[in-house]
Amino acid sequence: MVMNFEVPPPVREKALKDPVRARADLLTQTMPVSGCEWLPLPAAAGRCLAEMQVAGMALPRFDNSAVDGFGIHRADMSGTMPRRLRIVARIEAGDHPDIVDFKPGTSLRIRTGAAVPADLAAVIPEEAVKRDADSIIIAGPIVPGANIRRRGEDVAPGTELLRPGVRLDPRHLALMAAAGIRRVQVVRQIRVGVLSTGNELVEPGDAIAEGRIADSNRPMLLSALAHAGLEPVDLGIFSDKTEVLAQALRAAAPALDMLVTSGGVYGSEADHLARALAMAGGTCTSLHLALRPGKPMAFGKLGDMQVLGLPGNPVAALVHYVLFVRPVLARLSGQQALADSARTARTADVFRHKPGRTEMVPVKIVGHDELALPLLEKLGRGGSARLLPLTQADGLAEMPAETGDMAAGVPIRFHPFTGLLAPGA
Repeated sequence: MVMNFEVPPPVREKALKDPVRARADLLTQTMPVSGCEWLPLPAAAGRCLAEMQVAGMALPRFDNSAVDGFGIHRADMSGTMPRRLRIVARIEAGDHPDIVDFKPGTSLRIRTGAAVPADLAAVIPEEAVKRDADSIIIAGPIVPGANIRRRGEDVAPGTELLRPGVRLDPRHLALMAAAGIRRVQVVRQIRVGVLSTGNELVEPGDAIAEGRIADSNRPMLLSALAHAGLEPVDLGIFSDKTEVLAQALRAAAPALDMLVTSGGVYGSEADHLARALAMAGGTCTSLHLALRPGKPMAFGKLGDMQVLGLPGNPVAALVHYVLFVRPVLARLSGQQALADSARTARTADVFRHKPGRTEMVPVKIVGHDELALPLLEKLGRGGSARLLPLTQADGLAEMPAETGDMAAGVPIRFHPFTGLLAPGA
């Protein structure tokens, strides 16, 4: 028996939507995934902390020397200068401070990080004294406490170290390790699928007949997600058949937290994502954004799986990854403070721009100004399908919708590829 599905057409916005507002709406509708896991510290990098971390000990744990130098007894802190003190012992990092009998009129050779004995009142750097056989000669006054790191001056017991929702990086791991923490509870790894739609698409390397093109979006998005610390699931290419795509969406939904698609989102009769989601039992909204490239976007849900539909043109898909996919993934993974990928730069020459839409263009850093801000030069003639300028670019510049041509030397938002798509320097 043939069943007829009455699928509503995609919902369209009457006017172009501001990308900033669209991103805010997406994040409002995105909730962190449930579930946590315990990981050893080295494996927790890039994951979001699930529980508060509180210091159970002082940092530093004991008074210690901040420099390689010579320890001075409290009884020798005042008096006439210069003064000669005999070196009676040596304390290395890791030695117990009570291994020496430290008396007035003597000095200790002490290394950076070594625990200081109770009667040691200051450490003089080795370059600030004169050596004479087994003695040192002090030329000037000594400041009490000089070059001694006191117990707890960095962290006192009970101090709040890190809050839930922090995306852990090497700084956080170092702090927790110093505080004696070996394992940490993090939000579980989110599961993200990637698929492409279009009758014209073939796998890279396959024979390409007239009218067909290689799918460049899927490798790009899979790589970007892997660089972000995820393990994306490659779901392949699907033809423009609503029933086939709906079946694939139903099969993928139970195993994924998020699905990223490219192609089939413009909202015409040739675009099938919204219809396929509806047929599969989900919801979908198609938007037309005040954005160039990347006007069309779709977002929806099927069960617990969130869906972001990106444009089919590769530059537009990359723009959507930067502006929408990354923030949504961060929220899904439990990250509370969503870092803006943009930094301030300046135009090195005139950037031509027609007002009305935010425009993202590939740019190259050609220098820096007196404040060390990057100076950007626009590459290529633009366009949502031009890949070569992307490979020559250092990032994307963002021209606001409300501005026209931008003169040389004016501030502009810059999304560097370093950190977004490639490891930082």
